Amino acid sequence: MFEFGAFSEILIILIAALILIGPKELPRVLYQCGRWLQKIRHLSQQLRQGLDDYVEDGVFDEYVEAHNKKHLKTNSQTKTPKKKTVRKEKHE
Repeated sequence: MFEFGAFSEILIILIAALILIGPKELPRVLYQCGRWLQKIRHLSQQLRQGLDDYVEDGVFDEYVEAHNKKHLKTNSQTKTPKKKTVRKEKHE
């Protein structure tokens, strides 16, 4: 939007928050936002670890193999499409 850089954008957000929320409530709100970010990071780390464990266990390999067999079978059964001819219409 304005190409100020990350520091300038954060500064503008903090000034707007100071005006909207007020200096009395700002520390509490920033603390709460920090807690939310910490929870989001923790949940994303758990999700990533769970997916990594799932893939490493080999359960995912069975699904991929079945999926590939199904699609290879359907691809070999499909026919090549015939070319359609288009009539030229004479414009008078």
